[in-house]
Amino acid sequence: MADEPVTRAELERALRGINLRHVDLRDALLQLAARVVVLTDELTRRLDGVEPLPAPPLTPAPVATATVERAVAERLDGTLAKIRGADVMQPSVALDEGGDKYTAPVAGPNCAELLHLCQARCCTLGFSLSTADLDEGVIRWDYGKPYMIRQRASDGYCVHNDEHHGCTVHAQRPRVCRVYDCRDDKRIWTDFANRLVAPPGTTEDAEPALDLLARVRARSQAISAEQDALENRVK
Repeated sequence: MADEPVTRAELERALRGINLRHVDLRDALLQLAARVVVLTDELTRRLDGVEPLPAPPLTPAPVATATVERAVAERLDGTLAKIRGADVMQPSVALDEGGDKYTAPVAGPNCAELLHLCQARCCTLGFSLSTADLDEGVIRWDYGKPYMIRQRASDGYCVHNDEHHGCTVHAQRPRVCRVYDCRDDKRIWTDFANRLVAPPGTTEDAEPALDLLARVRARSQAISAEQDALENRVK
């Protein structure tokens, strides 16, 4: 019925579609930027004499154009990969593509025994969800920063963290939560063996030093999985 309220599932499916369109548009702009960079570089090389300019009048214009286009095409893929690599440092859409969370190996210490010390500080760390998490519809994500775990503005904790710092969605918790091991994380423990908690203010997320091209490939795979998931839902 037209007058029925929109459900959260319908809203999130629409937002996911919008986010993917934004990704497509952004990538089209990056492809255009790569072409402009390579074309400008090629023309500069020729004007500076590094590469010969196409022969004037005696050479038909189509042949001259084809020569430049061929030179541009040879360097376009590499330039585009570098531009995508730089852009992915601040992606508009972040997705976890680490595999099935229900088969992921569970790591880390016994959290229940440590909550009185650490106060579930790991639940203040940001991370991205997977397409499977989004399809499941249990774990909440931040609409302003797709698809990061939603955190409370009041205290920075995950919205699924209760007043006793327990997880209200433990059975459906994301893969990142399952495989995370806090024992060597200096944002959580100064010395885990002696149960020394890190000082307040050390939980800011630090981006790991990853190969940019590897990050581009991973993100590409994640976006492809998200596109497939949405198309299957429409069908």
